[in-house]
Amino acid sequence: MKTMIVYYSLSGNTKKLGDFLATKLSADKTQIEERSKNTNFFTMLRLMYQVLLNKPSKIRSFGANPSQYDLIILGTPVWMTRLSSPVRAFINQEKSHFKKIAFFCTESSSGGNAVFKSMSELCGQQPIATLEMTRSDMVDLNNNQKLSDFIDVCRGRIEECSTGAVDHKPHHMA
Repeated sequence: MKTMIVYYSLSGNTKKLGDFLATKLSADKTQIEERSKNTNFFTMLRLMYQVLLNKPSKIRSFGANPSQYDLIILGTPVWMTRLSSPVRAFINQEKSHFKKIAFFCTESSSGGNAVFKSMSELCGQQPIATLEMTRSDMVDLNNNQKLSDFIDVCRGRIEECSTGAVDHKPHHMA
């Protein structure tokens, strides 16, 4: 079963987690990028506006084709308890190609459940697993139990899908 990690990261936290997951799950990875690479004051203001109004960003096209993957693991930062606008744009653009999905998010303190709900609604399906990671959770990725549990669930689902026996119960690691 082919797996791809797709994430957007502004500060680097979501990238760090996405890269870690890709290594542990032997998955391909793709970073969502905005068309504008500027991170000046006006870019930040535009991103806040888009997030508050649930508007997607303009993102760069990328080479990976989600339809070639059995599992897409989507990662996003939580901004003001909302889904980041670049990930919203990616989901809107590619959701028809998603077979199975899982979600992870990085956050300062809370908001992950609301973000996962938005992502599920946009994707039109429930994730097989979700993972919320705060700043304190990000300190030691190798010794984080909920991260290990998320990886185990994803590995298990990958193996189940390969054999045809799939448990459809979603798992949430908070």
